Amino acid sequence: MKFNGQINAALTPVPFILPKGGQDAWTFLLHPLPLGFHRRLRDRGILPPTPPVKVARDSSGKPLRDPQGMATTYFDAHHPDYLKQLDQYHLAVAVLTLKEGLRADPQVTFDSLSPENDAGPVAWMEHTMDLFHELEQAGFTAGDLLKLCQEICRLSNLIDPALNAAQRSFSAAGQNGPA
Repeated sequence: MKFNGQINAALTPVPFILPKGGQDAWTFLLHPLPLGFHRRLRDRGILPPTPPVKVARDSSGKPLRDPQGMATTYFDAHHPDYLKQLDQYHLAVAVLTLKEGLRADPQVTFDSLSPENDAGPVAWMEHTMDLFHELEQAGFTAGDLLKLCQEICRLSNLIDPALNAAQRSFSAAGQNGPA
C-alpha cells in the first residue's frame, strides 16, 4: 500500500509528558503499536489463560446433570491460580506494549535483551518480568505504566477519544445518582 505516493510513511514519535508528583515530569517519545503487535504476542506464546473447568454441584455435593445425564461444568473465573496467571498475562502485555511504544525514544534503554523470536513462552515471560523489575527500579508506579500504555493505545487508534469522553460523563452521572 502506498500513502501519498510513499510505500512506508514514516511515523514521527509523539512526545508525552508523564507527571511525577513533586518531581520534574518525564518526557517520552512514543510510537503507536505496529499492526502485527498482537500476532507477535500470540506467536511468542503470550496468551490469556483459560480458567479451569469445574463440575457444578448441588448443595449436597452431588454433580448437577443436564437433560442427557452429563455432568454440568462451568469455568471457575475466581480460581487463585487462574487469577495469578491472568495478572501475569496483563502485566506482560502492558510491559511489552510500553517497550514497543518506546522503541524510538533515544533516552530510554532496557538492560534486558529480548529473547530470540522463536524462544518459548517461558523465556518471553521471564523477559517481561525482567523489564518489569527495570521499570520498578527506575521509579515507575502502576499508574505510570497505565498512563503510558493508554497513550500508546490512543496513538495506535485502539482507544476512541469520543468513547472515553462518553464513558467519563456516564461514570460521573452514575456517581452523582440518576440524572
